[in-house]
Amino acid sequence: MTVKTVVYQALETGPALTILGAVHGNERCGPEAIKRLIAALDGGEAVLRRGTLQMMPVVNPKAYAQNVRFVERNLNRQLYPKDEKRHYEDHLDPIVCGLLDRTDVLLDLHSFASPGGPFIFLSGKNPRELAYAKSLGVTDFVYGWAEAYGSGGDSKESQGTTEYARTRGAMAVTLECGQHLNADAAEIGYRAILMALRHLDMLDPQCSAAASLDQPAEAGQLRCVRMKSVYYRDEGAAFSRPWRHFDAVMKGETIASLAGGGTLAAPEDGFIVLPKEGAATGGEWFYFGTATSYPE
Repeated sequence: MTVKTVVYQALETGPALTILGAVHGNERCGPEAIKRLIAALDGGEAVLRRGTLQMMPVVNPKAYAQNVRFVERNLNRQLYPKDEKRHYEDHLDPIVCGLLDRTDVLLDLHSFASPGGPFIFLSGKNPRELAYAKSLGVTDFVYGWAEAYGSGGDSKESQGTTEYARTRGAMAVTLECGQHLNADAAEIGYRAILMALRHLDMLDPQCSAAASLDQPAEAGQLRCVRMKSVYYRDEGAAFSRPWRHFDAVMKGETIASLAGGGTLAAPEDGFIVLPKEGAATGGEWFYFGTATSYPE
């Protein structure tokens, strides 16, 4: 299988914006959104006025063909070129990283398993990246990914597309467009791409696609959660109820029951982030975060 990259180059110089889809093969909204954008560009509905638009609609083609998250290794962890390639995804690392090496701004489109709506992962450290994230038409934000893994950003264990792009000097966000089967997930991704192009002054304001866009949400409408920890599923452990993404929990509230008869309780008031009911033993089960003022 091959990895396809689609590139549009305007005559006027400008930033290089990269859009990724299907880093995880069972997340179909990204390829659908990118396919729609390509049709809009080719049909004249959207017009690129400056810069370079680089799109990789299906980053993990084998996983996409099998409709699975990954084949042998989560491509969005430990993302860096490796001398020894032991897994299928290891062969994709240099292709993805090579594209990100040529990127000024990244938008990586994902979806998730639990019920819930769209939100954005961001670093919470870069004011320009923050302004970019706020322009994408989404009101829920999560930051602190590396810190939740206990790495403080120094380890490559949690390094995915956005983390790698930031090491190369790019602004980068992950947009989770909602639950895998949400009917509006691809639409959210498509409109976010257009809003990214508008924010970067890459979209001709006279084209019909630009005219259809809403203004970004006001600051008072935004909600932000800081990730504090990641939990892995022990054998026999089960959620106390079917948690949804961004469900609020109170300190001491039971989140899950453990195989030995014990329970897992919330360490403080906070939120359940990306719970995975069907996580494999030892796999990422859910994340815990707390409400925070928006990182200015």
